[in-house]
Amino acid sequence: MVQSCCPKSVGTVRLTRAGANDVKVDPIVDPNYFAEEEDFDIYRRGIVFARQIGMQMSRNGYPVEEIFPIEQETKEVLDEYVREHGLSGQHLLSSCRMKPLDEGGVVDQELKVHGIEGLRIADGSILPGMVASRPQATIAMIGERCADFIREGWKLDVVAGKAN
Repeated sequence: MVQSCCPKSVGTVRLTRAGANDVKVDPIVDPNYFAEEEDFDIYRRGIVFARQIGMQMSRNGYPVEEIFPIEQETKEVLDEYVREHGLSGQHLLSSCRMKPLDEGGVVDQELKVHGIEGLRIADGSILPGMVASRPQATIAMIGERCADFIREGWKLDVVAGKAN
């Protein structure tokens, strides 16, 4: 298994005609893995580095064995290895990015969906790009901030668990 924590390739999530009016119809999800050459470069360097560590450990007496051995470290062989074994270890994020509408954004800085009154999005889909670590804490903070926006909009002050 080969992973990249911050891939450059960008995928899409789209509705089908039937799914536009029926939530039971799955959207079309295309992660578009390895669309960017830079992703291959990162994977190639990572594989070569990991193999060097494994060889050094083997020379030092550790029982290291490659699960999917590579015959040669040529660009072509490494690229084929990545196509066969590469995947994302990250959560799918950024499908409803927080950006201005004219830049392709879906939500504004208060998590309001552009053009739809009363709707906010408060999950990892609003992140403008991939994060290099697990996003749980960031997503919890997004939810808390969204709650703050809603309270502010309703002119609520929350003190010791009571609305004033």
